[in-house]
Amino acid sequence: MGLSAAALLWGLPGLLLTIALHPALSPCPAQASVPAHRDYCVLGAGPAGLQMAYFLQRAGRDYAVFERAPGPGSFFTRYPRHGKLISINKRYTGKANAEFNLRHDWNSLLSHDPRLLFRHYSNAYFPDSGDMVRYLGDFADRLGLHVLYNTTIAHVTLNKDQRAWNGHYFILTDQKGQAYQCSVLLVATGLSVPNQVDFPGSEYVDGYESVSVDPKDFVGQNVLILGRGNSAFETAENILGVTNFIHMLSRSRVRLSWATHYVGDLRSLRLSAGGELSKKYPLVKASYESKGSRGLFVLGTASHSVDYRKSAGGFIHGFRYTVRAVHRLLEQRHHGVTWPSTEHPITQLASAIIRRINEASGLYQMFSVLADVVLLEENATAFEYLEEFPMQALAQLETITGRRARHGLFVINMEYGRNFSGPDKDVFFHDRSVGHTEDAWLSNFLHPVIYYYRHLPTEQEVRFRPAGWPLPRPTAIHHIVEDFLTDWTAPVGHILPLRRFLENCLDTDLRSFYAESCFLFALTRQKLPPFCQQGYLRTQGLVGTESLRQHGVESGLLRDYATVGRGDSGQQPGDHEPGQHPLAPGPPGSPFDRNKEEL
Repeated sequence: MGLSAAALLWGLPGLLLTIALHPALSPCPAQASVPAHRDYCVLGAGPAGLQMAYFLQRAGRDYAVFERAPGPGSFFTRYPRHGKLISINKRYTGKANAEFNLRHDWNSLLSHDPRLLFRHYSNAYFPDSGDMVRYLGDFADRLGLHVLYNTTIAHVTLNKDQRAWNGHYFILTDQKGQAYQCSVLLVATGLSVPNQVDFPGSEYVDGYESVSVDPKDFVGQNVLILGRGNSAFETAENILGVTNFIHMLSRSRVRLSWATHYVGDLRSLRLSAGGELSKKYPLVKASYESKGSRGLFVLGTASHSVDYRKSAGGFIHGFRYTVRAVHRLLEQRHHGVTWPSTEHPITQLASAIIRRINEASGLYQMFSVLADVVLLEENATAFEYLEEFPMQALAQLETITGRRARHGLFVINMEYGRNFSGPDKDVFFHDRSVGHTEDAWLSNFLHPVIYYYRHLPTEQEVRFRPAGWPLPRPTAIHHIVEDFLTDWTAPVGHILPLRRFLENCLDTDLRSFYAESCFLFALTRQKLPPFCQQGYLRTQGLVGTESLRQHGVESGLLRDYATVGRGDSGQQPGDHEPGQHPLAPGPPGSPFDRNKEEL
């Protein structure tokens, strides 16, 4: 008896995905009756579809989700065949930071409701698929998402119209003949294309999608399993105790996920839903938009072509972040809502980067795919911080985000070393780890890498970047040395080298100083550190000390009140005008004020 190890992922039939993504979607004639209109139509109420629905709902957009089944997550009612998920449910990390904990939570969707974390639905490290069905049902119900169940979209066409956002509308027709007009089509149907084998006798092979899961059906038999991925080993483990022997064949060696660090590879003898083929994935841009039809986006598992066998974009813990990136793109394109960012003085740059690389889950899970971007303001006095931007779309950053990159930028992402994994490589080889900061660029384990560009790279530069590089060659690059616990907070090993790198790029001093140091710099330097410029020179005053008073007296900027008795004003030595610090700038025209202006 033979078994085929197939990869089946949640969603509507693969035929629908093929129709929806075909670059030559057939135009349709003007409709006799106006179909129901939605600005956004989402196909599929699996994890990706519900995640997009959540973001659309929070933004107050007009949308609808179409699902053929009577409830969300219908894939998980059938797959994995033996009911065990591949994704981990690590409930305890030793930390209370919610963002950090998502690094080890591979099942939760993003929301504002702490009750909708998967840790509340299962105690198992590898949960049951039924727990996922229950979780997705609660996610849709508690958030009030707009899902049309028992609705199968059987046909998708284009209706050209210059008034439409993208120059055409998508016309969806369901199984009852009801038509829907959509400005943007978001395909979150997953994949359901089994691996097909073609050899003499292949018609007698049972596929993973249909083979019996009852071990009694294999008692005393010799079994050949084609494939050595997760679904193959899942099947083998199920029947191992009742068969005579089991042969497993495949075209490639067994790829273990702990060696390749690709979650689709073999994880355990008790895991499921394995091996994928790149030919199953549609071709989309780095922004997850179809290359053939503007306004058509691919979400979830089907978007994995962007990072196939590289990162986690085909799995919940990865695509929950790429879905958010697509939503942010749509908000800018169609509603003028710029990509979220925070503004900070340049003195906070190092601390902002340190915080993100130690906490952020999106950077951690979507390594080499999503990156934080720091946009510098003129003269590098301040910066804007943008989170989780698709790296390969860097050339279109201004169009996608609505932000300007006129004065240089930093790109922060996570990367594995080039020697971390590969055919016949031992990831535990001698001297694998790097411990010295000067060798940080040789780090093999996941570690932060910061790129500095004086100008935004062009599309040509991104397209023809060096082989193996996620981005074009930068003006300067900095690797933060790997850490076994992914904790990059060591003052000397991590923070100091990063600060010096940033200072070299910006040609400035990012350290913080005491007021007395700023005062001395003001008297002796032509260019003050940003910390002093943004505090002392903004008339915020200085904390008075005896040393500062003495400097002021010796320079002639202050009177020596210690030797001055009570004058006509009745002031005691050291007194000053109400509300004015003794070392604060004086009135316009005073020597102190003139000195400040010259500086």
